[in-house]
Amino acid sequence: MLLMFGKNLKKLRSVHGFSQQDFADIFELKRGTLGAYEEGRSNPKLETVLKIANHFSIGIEELLTGELTVNRLLKFNERITTESDLINIQEFDAIPCVLAHEKDTFAKDYKNGFDIEKLPVIRLPFIDNSNRFAFSVDDLSMTGGAIEFFPKDIVIGIEIDKNKIQEEKLAIAIVNQELLLRKLYFHEDHYVLKADHHGVDDMIVTTDEITAIWKIEHIFHYSMHSKEILLENRLALLEQTIASLKK
Repeated sequence: MLLMFGKNLKKLRSVHGFSQQDFADIFELKRGTLGAYEEGRSNPKLETVLKIANHFSIGIEELLTGELTVNRLLKFNERITTESDLINIQEFDAIPCVLAHEKDTFAKDYKNGFDIEKLPVIRLPFIDNSNRFAFSVDDLSMTGGAIEFFPKDIVIGIEIDKNKIQEEKLAIAIVNQELLLRKLYFHEDHYVLKADHHGVDDMIVTTDEITAIWKIEHIFHYSMHSKEILLENRLALLEQTIASLKK
């Protein structure tokens, strides 16, 4: 009993950062008396045991005969902190992300051995990465519509068969080795790619001019589009339009 009591006193002092003198002062003991308790050379008075047990919210029997753990003294849930093998840590799927500086290379080499492993990835809950890519928006071609897209927004799309598109879809497409975010639909014997920006012309292309199409499933805006931000974006849009007219 004395041995466990002494060990528990030392552990209490260590965990709470008390010197022997500090600990002794709290419980109105002499430093030498505390040292004798810790070394098992002297029996504590019942009054002293009660004071220590009450001060640290520890049971008397536990203090005298049990072996206190650090987790117990810090009031942690020992089951959680020591049985880490029982904790289920879920890892979300990694989705390759094509950023602005990679888009040209990606569009050119996607079907000819582009190294997807070198792309950064994003991880989000509830999204399977099968046949999916994330793309960073880098222009204002899809501003002006009901849902507007600005630089640094992220869209995630799943690759679909280009021969099975009938109704209009918001999509990322590789067209003539150029990566484009557009509203896309099939009409008669060609595809029409529409931008929401009034200054960007519709594109009419054949099936052979399209390398791949990803139907957009998820949209993540870089920032909240407050009135102030929308005004800034409108000004940027106006500047871009003026610059295009000067060419």
